[in-house]
Amino acid sequence: MPNPAPILPPPSLLIAVTGGPGTSKTRLMAELAAAQIARGQRVEGVLSIAGNRASPHQGASEYWLRLIGSDLELPWAMRDEALNPPYFFEPGTAKKVQAWAERLRNLPPPPLLLLDEFGKFELRGLGLMPVWPLLVAAAPQVVVITVRDDLVEAIEGLLGRKFDVRIVAQEPDALARLQRICEDFGEWTRIGLFGGAAGGLEMTVGAALHAAKVPLRGLAMSSLQAAMMVFAGTGLGQPGRVVWVPFISGGLKALSPAGNRVRPMIAIIMQGLLFGGTVQALGWNFLAIGLGGALVGAWAALQGFLLQYLLLGDDLVRAYDTVVLWLADRWHITAPGLPWLVGAWAVLHAIVAGSIAVTAWYLRRPPAALQRIIDKETNRGPAPAGAGVERPGWVRRLREFGRWQFWLPLLVVAGILLGSGRPWESVAWLVLRFFAVGCVLIALVSLLRPARWAEAMRRRGWWGPALALSGALGRRDQAK
Repeated sequence: MPNPAPILPPPSLLIAVTGGPGTSKTRLMAELAAAQIARGQRVEGVLSIAGNRASPHQGASEYWLRLIGSDLELPWAMRDEALNPPYFFEPGTAKKVQAWAERLRNLPPPPLLLLDEFGKFELRGLGLMPVWPLLVAAAPQVVVITVRDDLVEAIEGLLGRKFDVRIVAQEPDALARLQRICEDFGEWTRIGLFGGAAGGLEMTVGAALHAAKVPLRGLAMSSLQAAMMVFAGTGLGQPGRVVWVPFISGGLKALSPAGNRVRPMIAIIMQGLLFGGTVQALGWNFLAIGLGGALVGAWAALQGFLLQYLLLGDDLVRAYDTVVLWLADRWHITAPGLPWLVGAWAVLHAIVAGSIAVTAWYLRRPPAALQRIIDKETNRGPAPAGAGVERPGWVRRLREFGRWQFWLPLLVVAGILLGSGRPWESVAWLVLRFFAVGCVLIALVSLLRPARWAEAMRRRGWWGPALALSGALGRRDQAK
C-alpha cells in the first residue's frame, strides 16, 4: 500500500458507492453526473468502462476511461496474465489523466468529483492513485468513489479518512439519495457560513460592546443572532437546521481570546435550541419567526439571573428581598418583587428581539453591512488539513476565576446577607457552593471542544453539522 496518501481535508464530503462486480456502480455514477449537469452544476471525474468478464468475480478483459463531460473513451488497462497485477496500463491515457488532474488544481474547487473506481490497483499505488495528490489539492467539495464491498475498509485506510456516507449501488433510491446529499451539502455549507459570520460578530462587535460596557448589549447581540438565524434559514429545505448557526457561533466563541466563558457559550447555544426548536415545531412562518425571536430575547434577559441562581441558590432571592424591605423601611420606596422585575425585563427583551426577527423575515436578505461579513466568510479559501484543532490549556480554562465579574454577584449577596445578620458560617457555605458549582460549570464547558464535536458528529453519521462546523473552524484558523 502506498504510504502516506494525502488526506482529503474537511469540510469536504467523502461518499462511497459500494457493490460487487456488475452491480451498476458505473451506471449510477453516470446518471448522477448527468442529473447534476442538467441542474447547472459543474461535475468533474472519470468513469471506468469495463469490457467482458470471464467470470462474475474476475476482472474484465479491458477497462476504458471516460472523462466526464467528454464523449471520448480512452484505453486504460488491458489484461495481461504475465503481469502482477495482470494488467498493463496505457501510458498515453495515464498522461491525459495526469493533465486533467493538474488542470483541476488551477480551477475553482469542483462542487462534485466522481471517481470510478478505487480498488486493488489503487491499493498498489496504481490506477488513479498517482493523481490523488492533485485531486486533494483541487479541494473538491463532494467526492463520490465507487468501491467493492470487500475493499471499503482498505480504501479508507489508504485515503486516511473514513467515508462520511456509504450507499449501496443496487438500492432503489441510491440515485435519489446521492442527489439529495448534493443538495444538502449546499444547505450545510450555508449554515457553516452564517455560523462562522455569527461567531465573527460575537468576537468583534460583541467583544467591543462588552469592553465598552454598553447598556443592553446582551439584548443587542441576541437580537443580532436571531436575525442571523432568520437570514440563514430563508430558502433552506429544512429551516430547523438553523439551530446549528448559534451552535457554531458558540463553538467559535470558545476559541476566541475571551473564550471559555460559561455564560456566553451557554447563552449562544441556548438561543439556537430555542429558535430552531420553534421553527421545527411550527414551520417557517410569521408566527414561528416571531415566537422564536421572542424566546431568544427572553433567554438573553433570563440567562444571567438563572446562572446566578444556580450558583447562589435561594440566597440570591433572600438578598434581593432584604434590599427591598430596607428601601421600604428607610426611604419609603416600594420596589417590585424579584419575579415581577425579572419578568418585565424578559418581556422587554422578547418584544425587541421578536420584532427584529420578524423584520429580518420580511427583508429576507441581510443588510449590506451584514452581507459584507458573510461575503468575507464565503471568500476565504478551503480549510487546510488539520484546521480547527484547538489547544486550550488549564491556565486559560481557570482564567474565569480571575474575572471580577465572576465574583461580584457573590460579594454583593454575601455583603447583604452579613449586613442583615446572617451568621458567618452560612455565608461561608454559600461561598463554598458558589465555588463548587462554578468549577463544575467551567469544567463542563471546557470539555466542549469544537473540533472534537465535529469529529464525533462525523463518526455518528451526522455529516451535515460536522461539515458546517469544521468548515467554520477551518476558515477561522486560516484567518489568523
